[in-house]
Amino acid sequence: MIREDMGRFITGAPVSGEGRDGVGLLFKQSGPGWLLLFAGLLFFLISGCAQLELTPVASPATGVYHPGKFVWYDLLTDDVEGAKNFYGNLLGWTFTTRGRYTVIANDKQTIGGVVEVKSKDKEKHAARWLASLSVADVDRAAAFVRQAGGVVHEGPVDKAERGRMALVSDPQGAQLVLMHASSGDPEDLEAAIGSWLWVELWSNDPESSLAFYKKLGGYHVLGWNDNYWLLETDRWRAGVRLIAEKDLEARWVPTVRVADTIVTSRYAEMLGGKVLVEPGDASNNESAALIKDPAGALFVVQQWEKEPVAGGGDHD
Repeated sequence: MIREDMGRFITGAPVSGEGRDGVGLLFKQSGPGWLLLFAGLLFFLISGCAQLELTPVASPATGVYHPGKFVWYDLLTDDVEGAKNFYGNLLGWTFTTRGRYTVIANDKQTIGGVVEVKSKDKEKHAARWLASLSVADVDRAAAFVRQAGGVVHEGPVDKAERGRMALVSDPQGAQLVLMHASSGDPEDLEAAIGSWLWVELWSNDPESSLAFYKKLGGYHVLGWNDNYWLLETDRWRAGVRLIAEKDLEARWVPTVRVADTIVTSRYAEMLGGKVLVEPGDASNNESAALIKDPAGALFVVQQWEKEPVAGGGDHD
């Protein structure tokens, strides 16, 4: 039986453009400048023309796969040094440079990467986190994305050490990487402080999003309330949250586990970030906060005492 106390993590509150400090403005549909920037990233990350030396997603290799699990996160930013300073001080992450790719480690365990993306139109674009979803067959998954009305931007292609990948947008425009890692997927372990705790899709058309991801990830869908749904395989893997406004941009938003959400939020502001949703602002959930890093990337920090399994809730 899935533990009911996971509900403390899920607020179920819809995100609105009327939220604190105009949170909704961050999700307005991106103009052509961002699309060009994203297209450039795809060329760099997938085609390898920017000499990105990618690393395995599981180290040591596991040889085990968990289709439907989000296994890796890349930060796309035009300020790599700024990102290292912000996240290193805030979360204790360390960084290793491999060519134009920077590997993120939490307590010596690799958990993600940083990709420098420079805009050619001289316009300032917000950074963002890009999530990678484990799938059994990247080619088949990419074909389904295209058939369902999404976009396959680059790939599928094999990348040394990383595995087979494709960069796609779902039919509502949320970007993600489809991946079958050469190392196998990271184990389902307790989420350590500073590691990924959860991820959720913010969608203004959750009915369509749920239908799409049920087929893409092989999920069962559990309704938490009228505004929030869970995507489940052998365990809870992700959430889908309603964004009420139709002109807001869909995206995947990751969550990092922290020891104290209030302290982390205050420190984020000292480091140049902005707290968009304070602890307690969303359905009185004092353990979670939405933060924008200095370059504009959004992520959630969450205090969690029960130590859920990374990638979703656990089972008794």
